[in-house]
Amino acid sequence: MLFTETMPIGERFLNSIAITILGMLVVFAVLIIIAYSLELLRIMFKDKNTIEKSVPEKKEPVKLVPVTQENVEDIDLILLITAAIAADEGSSTDDFFVRSIKPLAQKDTIWASAGRQQNMSKKM
Repeated sequence: MLFTETMPIGERFLNSIAITILGMLVVFAVLIIIAYSLELLRIMFKDKNTIEKSVPEKKEPVKLVPVTQENVEDIDLILLITAAIAADEGSSTDDFFVRSIKPLAQKDTIWASAGRQQNMSKKM
């Protein structure tokens, strides 16, 4: 025989609500503990990454490429990319070097790219 069988319906209802609220409080308490522990881990590992990045790297000397008709377009492309990176970083072009440019394979279809370009042109 169960303990709840001797209770009236009102008491059973109140006990079931109390058990539900208790269960929800336990779940939320565990979620809060997990959130704070993840935040603590993020802070701990972020400090290590900033220390490693603060060490200045040695820059390699610039290799000069003779200008010919074949590589004039490549040099223009490198200059444009270097200027864009410098503008985005807010630094001078003397701070870094573009060593190579590798084209990436197109992941989307041509139709998806065209649609994306149309949406971007509408926003401007």
